[in-house]
Amino acid sequence: MDKKELSKIFEKYLEENWRDASCSLDYVSPFQLICATALSAQCTDKRVNEITPELFKRYPDAFALASAKYEDVSEIIKSAGMYKVKAKNLISMANDLVGKHGGDVPEDMDALTALAGVGRKTANVVRGNIWHRAGVVVDTHVKRITNRLGLVDSEDPVKIEHELEQLIDGENHCIWGHRCIRFGREICTAKNPKCGICGVRNVCRYYASL
Repeated sequence: MDKKELSKIFEKYLEENWRDASCSLDYVSPFQLICATALSAQCTDKRVNEITPELFKRYPDAFALASAKYEDVSEIIKSAGMYKVKAKNLISMANDLVGKHGGDVPEDMDALTALAGVGRKTANVVRGNIWHRAGVVVDTHVKRITNRLGLVDSEDPVKIEHELEQLIDGENHCIWGHRCIRFGREICTAKNPKCGICGVRNVCRYYASL
């Protein structure tokens, strides 16, 4: 079985079981989503959603966050992990949004990744959920799952992103990512994956190796 056929089988399985999957971060604007996604690095979405209500109440837009004091931001987000770096990046990002983009979050990939604390994963989350642009989000779940299945053979997120984009239709990139992440949280977990109830174990390279 080639990777394209395997991808179609996996995509159908995800659609049948997690049809209504969506972004698990709480947000109401591009600004809120880019902040929340940046905070989610090495932190659970659940924890981020506990932090952001206070953050967005104090700093509802890029203009407010750009003028924030580092100590105040770091105090709000200190439970997010790596909070000192994240606080600096959030303020720097907000300053660039104000100074270079009139306070708005840009849609362009290069403009997004030029912002402090924003990598391709964060950029694809924002572009996919806000503007429905093509681009596969590669987080720890996606990297683990696609390597286990045999869709990719790499630990490099950028290489994985580009390989998956060749296997998945562009209009499905965003929803595929949400579904794959749900699958990773519920079935194909990092430790003790639930292979016995997995609907694609018969085509999974990892399961075949057990």
